Order: sequence, then structure tokens, then C-alpha cells
Amino acid sequence: MIAQLRVVTQPRFGVGAIGSSLSRIELSQDFYSHAVFALKLAASTLAGAMLTLAVMNNFDRGQATFPSYRSDTSFYSRHGSRMNVSEDLADQQSRGVPLNFPRTVKTLRFVDTGAERGTRSTALIRPAMPLPIKPDSPSFEDMQRSDGSLKLRIPLKGSLQNPAWSPDGTAIAFTRFRNGYNKGPADVYVFNIATNKLQEIAADGSDNVSQPGSTFSRTGHIVFSSDRGGHDEIWIAHGDGSRPQKLTSRPSHTAYEPAFAPDGQAVVFESHSVGGGRKGRVTLFDIARNQYTDLTAADDDCRQPNWSPRGDYILYQKHTGSRWDIWLYDVKTKRHWSATAAIAGDKTDATFSPDGRYILYSGEVPGRGGESLLALPVEGGRPVPITQAAGYHGAPSWSPDGGYVAMEASTHAPDGTAGTHLIITPLQKTLARLASDSR
Repeated sequence: MIAQLRVVTQPRFGVGAIGSSLSRIELSQDFYSHAVFALKLAASTLAGAMLTLAVMNNFDRGQATFPSYRSDTSFYSRHGSRMNVSEDLADQQSRGVPLNFPRTVKTLRFVDTGAERGTRSTALIRPAMPLPIKPDSPSFEDMQRSDGSLKLRIPLKGSLQNPAWSPDGTAIAFTRFRNGYNKGPADVYVFNIATNKLQEIAADGSDNVSQPGSTFSRTGHIVFSSDRGGHDEIWIAHGDGSRPQKLTSRPSHTAYEPAFAPDGQAVVFESHSVGGGRKGRVTLFDIARNQYTDLTAADDDCRQPNWSPRGDYILYQKHTGSRWDIWLYDVKTKRHWSATAAIAGDKTDATFSPDGRYILYSGEVPGRGGESLLALPVEGGRPVPITQAAGYHGAPSWSPDGGYVAMEASTHAPDGTAGTHLIITPLQKTLARLASDSR
């Protein structure tokens, strides 16, 4: 908004009959008029600058209105409606940030969401570009299912598990177990769904295992566990498999099921004592400080942690009584609580939606055989089924544009079998239901 100035000019009386004293008064009035004009102009300029800085400051703090997810195949709106994203995308482009990348957020000692629970976070993910997904392409096979699921055409034998989307949505990292479901040796690969190219990341004959969820960092690194050289530790490598590097090194504890923090400066993982420790413990490793922090108690059995894209929560599954439940850890307040205590049955393999508002997990749907995928609001509510077919569906990962979920699947329980394959399921109808339930 630009303030408008009204400039009032004083009439001049330069009649020759007026004496020199009146001439001096006229000169003073003319000087006074110009001075007032200059002061008004300076005040207007200062007010405009302050208003501009305030708007920019609100935008950077996440207090301005942010766009919902948007793509050719789906929408993702807090209120079930699409919003104008052109100005926001233009600003992102002007700052040199890829459109499909989330905003940088601080995590752990660093986190400050600046928002009360139940309100918009300061780190909502930006809209991703439409994903290169076509049912009749070399990368996909139409499974002829009512939910529109597509099978990935990956030319590998063995059990394909634990899919994880790349930040731009064009590739999926996964684990191939060579001898059946969860039976190693295991290898980590990346499959590009746009080019149908398969890239080996770690395939040295040891057990190399990646996880669904936050497996990629924004810098293009991939995190996984490997037992090369002894017991399981956390490793990272470039997206082309080059320059593998071991992150953790503890002779008394194993480390696997790793997930990156949103800023890539830390990893959270499942840890066990070497030599038979059956109970898992969620541990955080600060890469820069080379520091380990146990987030759960040694007497609890906690596994498969994953970090929220907003950096505010870490979820994990905890065995309590006779079942598995999904728990949340608030990074800022260090509080733990169960997100699924009111839901019957086992809940496992949990990850977050790309905006951090939903938990995606594998569990039971009454009246349907096998295990389905369900989405549950972080702030509480009822779970909404994602998959519609019977059979096993697990290890889910939500695409960056919010329009698809990748998962491992089979027509029967996978334990003791040749294994699972990877599929993706579109979420148009599910997103509409989620938007309706969140109103």
C-alpha cells in the first residue's frame, strides 16, 4: 500500500507596492511550505519502508498465508479448497529455491516452530511439481485395482521393500532383500520413475537397509544401515552411490532404521545392545557434534523412528502390553505420548505426510483382511484408510506433492515368503476425505 500525499501550495502575493518587510515574510512562508512538503515526503517514505519490512518479516516467519498442495492429479488444502500459489512460487523462484523443496527448518536444539499446536507451522512444504507418473509407462504396471494402484517395474529379483521418495519426487530409494522377505544379504537402490533408470547405492554382499520416510537429505545424500565390517551402523552415500561414509561407530550398540532430520544435520535411529539386546531404543545422533542422545528409556521397546518434515516431532512404534502403538516425541518440549492408544490392533511402519499434519501407518481395517495403510491426524481424530484392497500393505512413504503413497505390498502376509513388490497408490479420493474430516 502506498500512502498518498496531498500537497497544498500557498498563494503568492508578489505585488511591487508591498514593502521589503512583507517580501521577507513571503520568502519565509515559501521556505516553510517547501520544508513541510519535504517532511511529509520523508514520513511517507519511512512508513512505506516499514510496511514493506513488516510484510516481508511476516512472510519469512510463516505468518503469511501459505498455499496448499497442488498438482495435476491432486489437491491438498487445509480447508479442502485450492488456493492461488503464483505469488508464493514467484517469491521462491526469486530466492533461488527449487519449487519442490521444503523450506529449511531447524531441528533438535535448533527447533522453534513459532506456532501453537493445531495451527499452521512455520515450515510448510512448498508445492512440488507434478510427478512423472503414467500408468502405461515403462516404469509402471497398472494393477487394475479399484484404488488405482500401480506396480513399479523394477528389474530385480528378491523382496523389494521400504520405499522412500526423493525430495523432487522423481525417484524412489528402496531395499532389495535377495533371499526373501527380510532375508539378506540386502542392497539399497534408487529407481528413477521418470527415466526408468536403476541406480545401485550399496550392494557389497552385506546387509544394507534403507527405510521409508526421510531417507534422502536436501543435499542429495541417502542414509541407510549396514553391517559391513561388523555389526550394523549408520552410513550415508551420495545419490549415485559414491563416497559412502560411516556416521555412527559404537562397539557396544547396533544402529539401524535411520531417518534424516529436516536440515540433514542429525539422524534418528533404532539402537540395540550388541550381543542379544532385544529391546530397541530410539537414539539421536548429532552429526556436527558427534553426539548421541537416547530419546527413549532402556526398558522400553521402541523402533522405527521417523522425523517430521517440520522438525517438530519424531514418531516411533512402541510395544506396550501385547501390541505395537505409534508414539510421538515433541522435540522442543521433550514430551512423549501415544497417538494411537484409542485404536485397536497393531500399528507399525509409521511415517509423516509431507506437511507433517498426518501420520501414515500400517494397521487393521475392520472387515478387511490383511494389513492396510491408514492416515491419522497428528492432532488427533479418526484414521482414514488409504488402500482399498485386501492383502498386506506396509512401509509407506508419502510423495512430496501429497498426491501418492509408495509402499511394499503382497496378496498375503509376507513373513516366510519370497517377499513383496513396490506399488504406488493415488490419493485423490482420500485427500478429499481427509480435508472433509479436518474441517
